[in-house]
Amino acid sequence: MRPRRSCQGFISVAFGLIAAAIVGCAATGPHPSNGVQADADRATAAAVHEEQMAQAFAQRFEAKNPLWHDPLLEMYLTEVAQRIVAVATPRPFHYRVRIVADPSVNAFTPGGGLIYVHAGLLARMENEAQLAMILAHEIAHVTEGHVLKGTQTTKGIQLFAQLVAIGGAVAGVPVEALQAFYEYGVNAAVNGYGRSQENEADAVGLDYLVRAGYDPREAPRPFALLLKDYGDPPPLQHFFYNDHPTNVARIERTSQLVQSQYADQLANRPLIVNTDEFMRSTHETVIAVARLNYEQKRLNSAVAMFEKALRVTADDPAPSYYLAKIVLETGSGSDTADRAIAHLQNAIRADATYSPAYRELGLAHYRKGDRPQAIAALERYLALEPRAQDAPRIITAIRELKRY
Repeated sequence: MRPRRSCQGFISVAFGLIAAAIVGCAATGPHPSNGVQADADRATAAAVHEEQMAQAFAQRFEAKNPLWHDPLLEMYLTEVAQRIVAVATPRPFHYRVRIVADPSVNAFTPGGGLIYVHAGLLARMENEAQLAMILAHEIAHVTEGHVLKGTQTTKGIQLFAQLVAIGGAVAGVPVEALQAFYEYGVNAAVNGYGRSQENEADAVGLDYLVRAGYDPREAPRPFALLLKDYGDPPPLQHFFYNDHPTNVARIERTSQLVQSQYADQLANRPLIVNTDEFMRSTHETVIAVARLNYEQKRLNSAVAMFEKALRVTADDPAPSYYLAKIVLETGSGSDTADRAIAHLQNAIRADATYSPAYRELGLAHYRKGDRPQAIAALERYLALEPRAQDAPRIITAIRELKRY
C-alpha cells in the first residue's frame, strides 16, 4: 500500500497529466487483483477528469471569445461529428461542436469531446466531406490522447493525483492547475500539438473519414484551401506550420495516403462528397464571415467569400451589394461604376425591396455622370426607407442633382 501523502507533493498543472498521475500514485489502498479492471478504472477516471477540465477550459475561453449563436448550424456540425465518432476509437465522451465568432481559420480541441471551429474555417469549406475531415482531425486528437500526451511532454509535471484517488471535482482543483491547463490549451489552439501528433491526427482522421463513408479525395482539400492566398495575410492557425514547404508536404502526404491505402474504397463503394444540408447550414455563415472580413478591411478575403455565396444561390442580395461596395471603394478604372452597377442590379433582381442597393446604385450612377439614373435610384431608396438616418442628406443630394 502506498501512503496517500506520497501523492501530495506534485505541482499541479493540467488535466492532461491525470493519466500519468494515476499510474504514479493513484492507489491509496490495495492494488486491484484484476489488472484489466484496474486499467479500465484508471482510464475511466482519467476520462472523467479530462472532460471536467475541458469544461473548465470552456468557461474561461468562452468568457473571452464570443461564440457564433446558430443552434441549427451547431446541431448540424455535431451530427457530422457523431458520424465520425461512430467509427472512431471509443472514448467515453459526449462530443459537441461549438463555433467561435472569428473570421480567421482555425479549429481545435481542449479534449473531453469538445471541439471548437472558427466561423472563418467553416466559411471556406466547399463541401461536407471537407468539413468532415476537419472534424475527424480534431476527433483523432481526442481518441489518440494528444491532449494528455502533449501536456505531459510540454509541462513535464503532474497533476495532483489525489484528484483521481478521491474522485475530486474541478471545483477542488487548485487555481494554478486550471491556469496552467488553460495556458496550455490556448497555446495548442494556436500552434497545434506538435508536428508528429498533427501528422498522426491527419492519418487517423483520414481513416475515420473513410470509415464514415466520405470521399477521401476531399481530405487534402481543406489544407490546400486554407493555404490559398486571397491577397490578405490570414492568421492560419493550428493546421499549419511556419514554413510553406512543410505545409505542401503535408498535403502531398495526405494525397499519397488516399491513393495507397484507400484505392479499394474509391473504386467499390459510393462515397459522400456533399449534401444539401451542408449548403443550407453554412450559407448564412459564409455571408456573415464575408461581412466580418469586409469590416476588418480584409477585402480580398471578403470578395472570395461573397463570390462563394453567389455560387450557392443568387436569391440573396447581400453578396452582390457588398461586392458593389468593394468595387466602388477600391476601383479606379473607367469601368468601376459599370462593374458596381452590374453587381447592384443583381442584388435588386434578387430582392427588389433591398433598399441599400438603391442607395449605392444612385452613387454609382452619379460617379458615372448619369444624373437621371442617380436621382431615380436615390428616390427609390427614400421610398423604401423614408425614416433612414441618412434621409436628410439623400434629399439634399437629390435636390442638388435636379438643379443641373
